[in-house]
Amino acid sequence: MVRFFNREHDLSILEDIYASPAASLIVLYGRRRVGKTELSKEFIKSKKGVYLFIETKSDKLLLEDLETSLEKIIGVKPRLNDWDDFFNQIFKIPEKIVIVFDEFQNFMKINPDFFSKFQKFWDAHHRETKHMFIVVGSYVGMMKKIFQGSKEPMFGRTTLLFNLKPFIFADSFKFLNGFLDISVEEAMKTYFMLGGVPKYLLLAGEFGAPDAMNTFKKLFPDSRMLMEEGRNILVLEFGSEHKGYFSILEAIASGKAVPSQIADYTGIVASTVSKYLHELLYDYEIIKKEELIINPKARSSMYFLNDNFFNFWFRFIYKNYGTFEIDPQMGEELVKKDINTYFGMTFEGVAREFLIGLNKKGVLPFKFLNIGRWWDKNTEIDLIAFDDKNRNAIFCEVKWKHLTRQEAEHIINGLKEKAGKVKGKWNEHYCLIAKKIEGKEQLGFLAFDLEDIEGEMGQSSV
Repeated sequence: MVRFFNREHDLSILEDIYASPAASLIVLYGRRRVGKTELSKEFIKSKKGVYLFIETKSDKLLLEDLETSLEKIIGVKPRLNDWDDFFNQIFKIPEKIVIVFDEFQNFMKINPDFFSKFQKFWDAHHRETKHMFIVVGSYVGMMKKIFQGSKEPMFGRTTLLFNLKPFIFADSFKFLNGFLDISVEEAMKTYFMLGGVPKYLLLAGEFGAPDAMNTFKKLFPDSRMLMEEGRNILVLEFGSEHKGYFSILEAIASGKAVPSQIADYTGIVASTVSKYLHELLYDYEIIKKEELIINPKARSSMYFLNDNFFNFWFRFIYKNYGTFEIDPQMGEELVKKDINTYFGMTFEGVAREFLIGLNKKGVLPFKFLNIGRWWDKNTEIDLIAFDDKNRNAIFCEVKWKHLTRQEAEHIINGLKEKAGKVKGKWNEHYCLIAKKIEGKEQLGFLAFDLEDIEGEMGQSSV
């Protein structure tokens, strides 16, 4: 079984901070199942370190666990009657050590005074020590409140707030290929449903199939391994207000991207929708806000879910949960009926990832400095990549379809008309990214399909 995969860049960030002679406090947070525990354990493998998982048990039992861990470092088993004893012992150790508190937010249930205690010892001793503290947390809103709330004891103490993200598609494809002989198209469909969350990809590798819809069937209606996953994670994150947040997320996953549409879909008043959107964006980091990439206008923002898994779960599972309970086969049919539309929407994210990769290699007509979507009334352009200084722009359409040469040329002709509505004078280049494009080499514009995306991933370093 693959236990630790990739994350070289994330490890290098931690290693750079560890190399500093100064003490450091790292807040490693992110959604559940993303691999925070494995990253922290991998990091301390070859270092003197103390790892403590903060279970919801008494201080006495947690301190007994720490006594055993500290014995391995200092050679004798210390007696820790309280957290003062622990911090006094830690700050007496002369050589650099790493202290990891996993699921740190659980101290709010166990002993809320711990944060003030930590702050007191940190302020008094961090300048005279080299230690590295890593606090790990899965409840994003709670972790951000503990360390960014201006009235909280730990406010302003962090060296780095580190949000560990799911894998991008390229890494997810490599991960799945370690288990399954899977095509790039089926791996992409799997990624669109599960996102780049290592735990879910591991389940797909161990219990799934090279066919994405069979993987869906096995992990959702058949075994129910992931049927409750979205609810289980987010109810704990949102607490008693989860129903309101869930309604907003269902609306966004269903394609309602602007506040007025979300309000109409949910029946929630506009001011409350704005409050929820602000919290989902800044406190929980579950959604993203996109503005016009060129000439943004006031109140023209669109909202999307950050996470493919939550996007899929709210669009298909949460929305149809009653149907899955009564008739799982009918639930599967509802998914199949709309899944290609969903794949088309999420394919834009992979297309953006692909273009960014080509841009880094310098193989496009110019080096772009920005990329995003553009819209105006009934006109939308999937992606515009541009260099504002030199007025170079690539206008790109993304299609989850097999296209003939004639269809591809027709799409680009339409794209040229839409590009004419974008303000400003540009050195224009046109691009089409699709599942398959026949005769793409003979077309007079940039044309890429899944074959090119797979080839690009094969050339990239793991």
